[in-house]
Amino acid sequence: MRWFLLALGLLAVPGLAQTPPPPTNQVEKQDPLKLGVQLYALGRYEAALELFERALKEKPQDPDVLYWLARAQLKVGLLNPALENAKGLVARNPRYIGGYMVLSEAYVALYRASEDREKGKGFLDQALTVLRDAERVNPRYAPLYAQRGLVYAFLGQADKAEEAFKRALSLQDSAEVRAALAELYLAAGRLDEALEQYGKAVQLSPQDGNLRVRYASALMVKGRAEEAVRVLEGGHRLKPLDAEGWYTLGQAYFALGRHKEAGVALENAIALAPLRFPAAYYYLGQVYLALGDAQKAKSRLTVAVRLEPKRAEYRYQLCLANEKLGDKEGARYQCKEALKLKPGYREAEEVLKRL
Repeated sequence: MRWFLLALGLLAVPGLAQTPPPPTNQVEKQDPLKLGVQLYALGRYEAALELFERALKEKPQDPDVLYWLARAQLKVGLLNPALENAKGLVARNPRYIGGYMVLSEAYVALYRASEDREKGKGFLDQALTVLRDAERVNPRYAPLYAQRGLVYAFLGQADKAEEAFKRALSLQDSAEVRAALAELYLAAGRLDEALEQYGKAVQLSPQDGNLRVRYASALMVKGRAEEAVRVLEGGHRLKPLDAEGWYTLGQAYFALGRHKEAGVALENAIALAPLRFPAAYYYLGQVYLALGDAQKAKSRLTVAVRLEPKRAEYRYQLCLANEKLGDKEGARYQCKEALKLKPGYREAEEVLKRL
């Protein structure tokens, strides 16, 4: 299960194994292929797909068109059409490296869609076969080794995944591949090595806010909250409306005892994404208790409990807020509920004794 989650995370790394779009000077301004690639880069996959379909009618023999058509089909869930287009692309253009890449991605997508993951591993074997064919076409094409690392990650073969990612990096240094290698190390409990790779990835791509969040989260695991704050503060100057960035920064401030700053960051997080981070309300409750505002603490902790009613620690903190406000009945109720969820919860038992 850990490897499955890791591989999903690696798939989310942008550009991990993608052929770059055609240079803009090779297409006319209104070329549907160029416009489609631009929309694809913006995440507007359905609109891009329509343009790629139009481009295919105009240039049915252009491998770039079929490549991008298959990629867009994968993004909108048209897996079988994407697979067939990718197979046709490879068959008609055996020297076109992008065909092998998108074909391997189609097999990975079919694996991810499989109800029976063990049987679905056959798709991963096919992906590896395609990548071996790609290596014969261009043995120095870095993205194919990055893609191979991803496939091995799905298969749970950590050593081979690491070897493939390192091979990709030896050919072309990349923030995306370094981040993927960092995730691999995290899954294996190799935290120091993960941090090293994250740090290099951020140096290569300092404007990537998501990368900064992942790096800062790993720093927090290591107990290096001050460094996490520096990483995230730099990110917010680049991407001020990133809810996850604010949430992670709030956690880092909280760990450092910088409660006022933690409160601002966490409030920003829930303003941008009210339901995405239930724990943000939990941390805010503790922040306001530390700042002496029990009413605000109760308000935020009440939301935390509503969003995740089976979290004993949430109910315990709400118990404390109720106690501060003189609501003994409410405090007893929440601490009793906390004990039901976590028998032997010593802190809750102590509150009940003094109530």
